[in-house]
Amino acid sequence: MYKEKDIDQTKDEVTINSISFSIDELEKDCWIQLVNGAIKSRSPFHTPCVATLNNSEVSMRTVVLRKALPLLKELRFHTDTRSNKWKELQNNDSISALFYDPSTRVQIRVKGKVILHFNDEMTSEAWQKTSLSSRRCYLTEASPSSFSTIPTSGLSEEVEQEDFTLAESEVGAQHFGIVTIQVKSLEWLWLNHAGHRRAFFDYVNDSYRWMIP
Repeated sequence: MYKEKDIDQTKDEVTINSISFSIDELEKDCWIQLVNGAIKSRSPFHTPCVATLNNSEVSMRTVVLRKALPLLKELRFHTDTRSNKWKELQNNDSISALFYDPSTRVQIRVKGKVILHFNDEMTSEAWQKTSLSSRRCYLTEASPSSFSTIPTSGLSEEVEQEDFTLAESEVGAQHFGIVTIQVKSLEWLWLNHAGHRRAFFDYVNDSYRWMIP
């Protein structure tokens, strides 16, 4: 979308490749990219890095973006409720997510609070739509992050080879959870040799502002 030529900037908008963005239009474009990231598996925004807090330490990992809801300012991803990140979010609901597209050199950084969904209507509906191969993630006997004496997926041979039925996979529903990020702020950054551009969208105070990169 963005290239390193034809850059211009006025007082209240940025023009990139002859396309002008007011700060409001740029905010809408950020959410378009996030929506595309949720629905297109090959989008670089499909697998953001999320950070949680474990006491005084920061934990980071890559997740799969499952849904982006611009009107609600929400993002969602699935996880095993036995995982460390689930436990960390139970103790501290603060979260940050980082998206980066190397082809356009666009970074989007999100900060927010989470709502954890388990054994409710949302998780039930999402679980029914989860493919057999994806359900494997929730069929390990040991919890994610458990130590092992050998390199292993933690799955039985049958499950690892997808030699199991949809009915047999239903046991995984007891470990299936959804993390909803209520986005409090979004920061856009475009890296460019001629001069970076940066904007901050504060949804708590309803304030959109340009920033110095």
